Amino acid sequence: MIAFTVGGADNGTSWPDAVSGELRAVSFYDEACGDAYIGGDSELTYRPSALAMLDGLIAICDAVRAVLDDDLRNNDLAFGALPEVAEGTSAAALLGSLSGSTTELQLDSACEVPDDAEEQLGKLLQEEARLRASNPAKERSRLEALADKIETVARHVAKLAAALGDEEVTGARGLRDKALELRGAATLASSRSFDAEPLPGVGTAAWRALWEAARSYSEQEAYREREFPVTSDGAHCVLCQQEVWADASHRLGRFEAFIQDTTAQQAAAAERALEGAIASYRTLDSTPREVTAGLVELGASDAPLGQTVTDWLEAAAARCAAFVDQLGAAGEATLPPLDQSPHKALDARVDELRTRAAAIDGTQFDAAFAQVVSSKNELESRLALGKHRSAIAAEIARLAEREKIETARRLTETGTITRKTTELTEAHVTALVRDRFTRESDRLQLERIELKRTGGQKGKLRHRPSLLGAKVAKPVEQVLSEGEQTALGLAGYFTEAHFDASKSALVLDDPVTSLDHRRRAHVARRLAELASDRQVIVFTHDVAFVGDLRRAADEKPVDFTARGVERRGDNVPGVCTDHHPWKAKDVSRRLGDLDADLARMKRDRAAWDQVEYEKECADWAGKLSETWERIVNLEIVSMVVDPGTSEVKPKMFKLLARITDQDDREFQQSYGRISAWVRRHDKSPGANYVAPESTELEQELKTVRAWFDRVKKYRN
Repeated sequence: MIAFTVGGADNGTSWPDAVSGELRAVSFYDEACGDAYIGGDSELTYRPSALAMLDGLIAICDAVRAVLDDDLRNNDLAFGALPEVAEGTSAAALLGSLSGSTTELQLDSACEVPDDAEEQLGKLLQEEARLRASNPAKERSRLEALADKIETVARHVAKLAAALGDEEVTGARGLRDKALELRGAATLASSRSFDAEPLPGVGTAAWRALWEAARSYSEQEAYREREFPVTSDGAHCVLCQQEVWADASHRLGRFEAFIQDTTAQQAAAAERALEGAIASYRTLDSTPREVTAGLVELGASDAPLGQTVTDWLEAAAARCAAFVDQLGAAGEATLPPLDQSPHKALDARVDELRTRAAAIDGTQFDAAFAQVVSSKNELESRLALGKHRSAIAAEIARLAEREKIETARRLTETGTITRKTTELTEAHVTALVRDRFTRESDRLQLERIELKRTGGQKGKLRHRPSLLGAKVAKPVEQVLSEGEQTALGLAGYFTEAHFDASKSALVLDDPVTSLDHRRRAHVARRLAELASDRQVIVFTHDVAFVGDLRRAADEKPVDFTARGVERRGDNVPGVCTDHHPWKAKDVSRRLGDLDADLARMKRDRAAWDQVEYEKECADWAGKLSETWERIVNLEIVSMVVDPGTSEVKPKMFKLLARITDQDDREFQQSYGRISAWVRRHDKSPGANYVAPESTELEQELKTVRAWFDRVKKYRN
């Protein structure tokens, strides 16, 4: 559950099932987002109200078109079946050209038949039968038809013989064995119980499959062009991703998920291949309907050959059924035998029949027969149209409605609106965005960078950063340094945030990686500016940048809320705190923490023994010692020499001259006393060390705070 507040009202949403629109408006930035601003096209998000009206018009057109698309789909579903008619007839021509503009007169003309149409059709059918019986080509057709049927049987026999041959059987068994072997490897890889001694089965086929998966990853991804396994100094195990030590057994367990994925996928692929092979054998019907019909014709014309083929098909069916059962289990049981295929005898029979058919003269009565068939087809087709006239009329009405919908849909095209919107956008928006981008990039010390238009769609323009006046066209990411690329990505993000009217939250993850101190300071100030009218959340590991953010927030001023995310122990990451860690706190907040700790020590002193009190004193003194060091570092040294660039700041050199001998003595004496309290070295037995009283600690804290306040004034 994600809890958030909008306008003072509490909200909640479940992630990722039901994300609200308000939460979707939150903007995120990380290194990958910065790369997208540099190397990809960005759409302008700023839209003046006049252009928003045109955007709304585009949206309405899209919505209307979506409704019309639904109407078109419903229109398609209303399609009714039309009668089947013979090709080449007037009825076929009408159905082929049917449209919404087909007239009732055209339909009536296509359905028109004489009053005695049924009687004429009967006579034509009788004449066709008579001509077909008396046609010399009849025998030729019969022989050719018989040859076709026997050829169907021959093809089926050849298909069975190929599928059930020794080579095919061996190949299918290999698929089964591979599936069993890889499944064994997957089972081994998924095991989560490992003893101190090596697992049993190392070196078996299953173990090798697992090992080869690791080899593939090492040679192709992790350590290309290096021999597997890589065990040299500094190498990492491809299974557990840890540095290779003498005993790497623990690492195998941590990376078991990768091996599980690899072997399981291989096993699943092999099992799918096996299932496909089993399915193909199960669907290999020994006697399909067309083959059965061919066998009947074959038996009538050649009984011995027909019996031979029938017997062979029965044997093939038995062998196929036994092999399907065998593929479902391990083992190499003997399959029923299968004699040599009779397909050669069948092929010879087909050749004989075709030769006989070719010797018959079939040229007589062809013209008369064709005329009778044509007249019969025409009359049959017209009668069919007449019987289905209402269905054809409904189809014409459906097509007419569809044409109207399509005409309306063409009116929803947004090309003209888009062109006008793009024209207005480029004229009135691009200049504003480019100016804002120039401002953001100049602040981040990026010179000669401009936004270049790369296209647009539906009124939105796409831009990409480019080098101004470059003699050689190169992408900016190939020219700019890493720090400049980071700055450019931030300039793009700040530009987008500036024009974001939603004023929703901004979330940034380590935004200043590889930036120098001046750019970091600007980023901090820019984030503080943005935080004046929206929430800004920054995740960072950079302690110095935390200080920049706090100073920028104080200068603006805007609220600054400290939060921490830390790991506790080895297995408890992501623990949130309402404060920054000690290392991220500035001097003032450290002094405040020391005040609070001292008050706690005074309150709890009576409940502690001497050991506990000495431990508390040593810890408190250690923090006060670190605070002394931070004062010297941040308030003196860093004022003169930038720690990030070693740049000397001459105007701050006067600070060193203002430190007096008294300042030096106070620092040396206080730092020395505190160092004696810190548990850094073994206390001499002769010194008889006694932990300081709380009054001494309080006096030392006052000394440090007074020294800090005094030296800060020297900068001015």
